[in-house]
Amino acid sequence: MDNYTEISKIKNIKEFLFGGNSTITIKSGKSGKHFTFKVKVANKKDINSPYFVSVLNGTDNYTNYAYLGLITNNKKFKLTSKSKVGNEAISYKAFNFFFNDLINGKIHSDLTIYHSGKCARCGRKLTTPESIKNGFGPECMKKVSKKD
Repeated sequence: MDNYTEISKIKNIKEFLFGGNSTITIKSGKSGKHFTFKVKVANKKDINSPYFVSVLNGTDNYTNYAYLGLITNNKKFKLTSKSKVGNEAISYKAFNFFFNDLINGKIHSDLTIYHSGKCARCGRKLTTPESIKNGFGPECMKKVSKKD
């Protein structure tokens, strides 16, 4: 997890996850397993737009992602007919468990959440300490703050 930064506050995790173009890694302290997910908004111009969730399933961290499911505009996560992973897959169970807890305002004590070092909104590499800490570049953070 060399290039990843831990995010621990629920508010920051939610902001990052719904940034529009985020890559997040969830690690279980119990099993030691981790999964990396991309969460991308379907339409940046529509605040009620769903989000597509993909899971890293190969060795190329940039291109080996498989479509996992959809976060609906009422913040429910579900598989769709185009999901490449079924509901018995560990990656599905991991994201579903994490997401349900997050929406209910908690993170399980065995989970550690990391962001990729790239802005959750625009995807640029983060370089300032504050940006690395919160997962957004300065300009994107202004836009995220306006949504609150």
